[in-house]
Amino acid sequence: MGTVLSFINEKQKKQVNLEKKLLRELSLEKMMTTAEECFAPLFHYFSKHTDILYDGCIDFAIEAYLLGAEYGKFGYHGESVQKAMVRSEKEEKLLLHELYEYAVSWSEAFNNTIAHELLYDACEHFIQGWWKEGFSQREKRFKLRLK
Repeated sequence: MGTVLSFINEKQKKQVNLEKKLLRELSLEKMMTTAEECFAPLFHYFSKHTDILYDGCIDFAIEAYLLGAEYGKFGYHGESVQKAMVRSEKEEKLLLHELYEYAVSWSEAFNNTIAHELLYDACEHFIQGWWKEGFSQREKRFKLRLK
């Protein structure tokens, strides 16, 4: 008799291997620089000494990057970035709202009053930037046949 394989387990292994390969190409310094560019104008205490803020931003950057990479295969097959973003809109908005809530909680913790619209725009710029980075990186991997 043959061995019964679970396709779910195989798919998960393949996904984990892909994520490992994609994360090797990700720069921690670039994530920190992007976080600082987006949030330093809003948080006067946002510096390399506030590790907790950077840690959260790095987590969200990785999630957005991997989400964009997941949809990068559609870009290889000719779909535009905007159409792919529409496909992932639900997941992207969830990430955006989580980052926004995280940023609001830290602004309240440090008694910093920030216009919520400016904070939301900064969060949106941050998430979309990393989503596009992941999208283009995966698209390149497909072009190089690295998938």
